[in-house]
Amino acid sequence: MAGPDVDLDFDDLTSMTSDLGTFVKEFEDIKNSTDDVQDAVGSPQGRGELRGKVGDFESKWDGNREVILEGLTNIHDHLKAIVDGFSETDVKLATPSPSPGPSPTPAGGPR
Repeated sequence: MAGPDVDLDFDDLTSMTSDLGTFVKEFEDIKNSTDDVQDAVGSPQGRGELRGKVGDFESKWDGNREVILEGLTNIHDHLKAIVDGFSETDVKLATPSPSPGPSPTPAGGPR
């Protein structure tokens, strides 16, 4: 009795893996973005309160960002492993195996 078939859309899985990789990179680079935002805010009317608030917000989110980044990275790595594993298996199954050739004749020849 045959088991259930596995039906995967490799295009969707590959696209998701790529998108998650982009999200991971964005979360890794977010520190540079917040520094840029602080620089852009500057000191309106000679006051630095708004710039300070941007810095406070960024500091409070550091821990949360790390948790989110870890989760995104884990999902990305697992999804990539699934895509890679099924792709390798698909290639192996599509490659014809070499013919074993004729069976050896038992010692003493046919009787």
